[in-house]
Amino acid sequence: MSKRRRSKHTNGKTEAQAATPTPAINAPAPEPLSRVENKGEESALPAPRGAGFGVHAAVVGVLLGLCASLYVWTADFPMAFDDHTYLKDNPFFRSGSTFEYLKDFKEFATRPARIGADPDYAVNAIMRPVSYASFQMNYKLDGFNPHWYRLVNVAIHALNSVLIYAMVTVLLRRSKLSAGLRRSSVLFIAAASALLFAAHPLATESVTYIIQRFTSLVVLLSLTSLCLHFASVSVERKWARWLLRGGAVVSLLLAMQTKEDAFMIPLVAVMLDWLVMGAGLRKAVLRGLPLLLCMPLIPVLVFMTAAAQRGGFDFNAAMNIVNSRDTPLNHWQYFVSELTVMTHYLRQMFWPKGMNLDPEWPVYGSLFQGPVLMALAVLTGMVLTAWGLFRRFRQDVRFVMVFACVAWFFVTISVSSALTPLPDLVAEHRSYLPSIGIFILVACLLDWLRSSSSGARARMMQVGVPVLALACVGALSWKTCVRNNVWRTRESLWEDTVAKSPGKYRTWGNLGAAYSDAGKNEKAVQCFREALKVEPRFQNGLLNLSNSLLRLNRPKEALDTTMQLISLDKNATTKPPVAFTLGLSLAGVGRYDEAVAVFRDILRAIPNDVQTHKALGLVYHQTGLPHRALDHYHVAESVQPNDAQLKNLIQAAEVALAEKGRPR
Repeated sequence: MSKRRRSKHTNGKTEAQAATPTPAINAPAPEPLSRVENKGEESALPAPRGAGFGVHAAVVGVLLGLCASLYVWTADFPMAFDDHTYLKDNPFFRSGSTFEYLKDFKEFATRPARIGADPDYAVNAIMRPVSYASFQMNYKLDGFNPHWYRLVNVAIHALNSVLIYAMVTVLLRRSKLSAGLRRSSVLFIAAASALLFAAHPLATESVTYIIQRFTSLVVLLSLTSLCLHFASVSVERKWARWLLRGGAVVSLLLAMQTKEDAFMIPLVAVMLDWLVMGAGLRKAVLRGLPLLLCMPLIPVLVFMTAAAQRGGFDFNAAMNIVNSRDTPLNHWQYFVSELTVMTHYLRQMFWPKGMNLDPEWPVYGSLFQGPVLMALAVLTGMVLTAWGLFRRFRQDVRFVMVFACVAWFFVTISVSSALTPLPDLVAEHRSYLPSIGIFILVACLLDWLRSSSSGARARMMQVGVPVLALACVGALSWKTCVRNNVWRTRESLWEDTVAKSPGKYRTWGNLGAAYSDAGKNEKAVQCFREALKVEPRFQNGLLNLSNSLLRLNRPKEALDTTMQLISLDKNATTKPPVAFTLGLSLAGVGRYDEAVAVFRDILRAIPNDVQTHKALGLVYHQTGLPHRALDHYHVAESVQPNDAQLKNLIQAAEVALAEKGRPR
């Protein structure tokens, strides 16, 4: 890195010429920002010398090694929760529909409604095709084996930490306000920011949780865009400058098709260029114009998708396109509640305790409720403190960076915590991008503490602060390992979640599903009953309870539960999973004719459904019609030829048929 930079020019000189000795502590302060801007030069002050290539390589090596040690051992943990919803059970993903919306937008957006699937599948596919393309590569490599999915996630997180180190280094070295900043400060701030980010357990959900590659990948592409944009500022050759800016635009467009969080990145670029790098606002806007022009992409896609699904332009539908359909929140409720969520994220950044995959959170509707007032006080105090430091120490780039990082936090978190209501009020992965600003802020303050003293105390602080920073990284790393261990099995993950969110029916339902998959059906039944105590209309809970009762050979209870589900939804029997469970329950209590009728209805809708052919074959076998059983078993075998259970069923039916044909 240093070799490449020495070949460039700074203010008409080579970097070797511009690298003057670090000013003494009592050197005069640099000129005010307004005076520097009026000179019409990129910078009239010498930038701090950068660390050598060996130092950069060592820091990068430490970051990569830290991320690997914290996460590689989780590679074979099972998929969980939305990994199944948006990958395994997603008809768009299985058909490889990435970027297919470009062929026929309306047909693609309305496809879920025609096949009876969740409309969110189309919304996700349209808004995040780059993420799904990366998942498709994993799928083609090794199916749904979680190993390579997670290793890619780990690599993305490691690269993000390296990009944070690079971005902070570029910002501090290119800033007009960094003339008095020592080389050790640039290195300390950049390295500390990246290490805190790499080690913090809040990142667990964005790395170990496979589907949240949405979050880590958008950060990778966004940071790449920012690094290229800032690197282009001091490049003299026009073609190289525009090449870097072109790369920044391409990276941003890819980020915007990865996750909606990238929407605010152009504003972040302009803000950092203006405040930290010292460009005038007008110049920062002009330099960032190619990025700013990309911003309409996300809202245009949102409005187009809502219009296609609703049959015409509908502003309200677009603004609520991902809102909960069961218990939707209005924008005011969501915004007020999210004020308390922001302080929760901040608290976890400084004290990561009680992390939870699916937390309970109250909905607030007034600014004058106690928790909301407290959150407002904390957030307002944070902004005013940063503003006060910025005004008082405007010539110290570290305090300018502190103010810019507070703005980073609020600007980036606004996408998920202000603009559009999301189904869940709290999700730890939403703090992944905003946390970068907070970690850079902490690193700047630590460096000021490290270098602001004099005499014997200065020597103590120069050693003590880095030791403290390393101790924090070590403690965060330990906490990350502890949190990762919770993800070891689906049972341990949902046991932890239920312990922290016992009042949420979804947590009980998912723990029940985990127990059911592990063959622990008695425990599964208990969990589904707890879920139904919280929400008696929980249809998936009723369906799963019926299936667990069937596995325990309690068909009468299973039938009663299935009928309870049908009473809640008169169209439930048109859904194959419900109809299948109903058929098995009817067969279990000896109502074979009704069971046969149910299974035949399923096969009219899905002629090659293997499980239904098996079930119908079993009913025919039990009712003394093995020849009809064989007909259905053979159809199932043609669809699924390597099914060992089918081979056993066919053999048993053939034996029964032979016995039936013998003379008596």
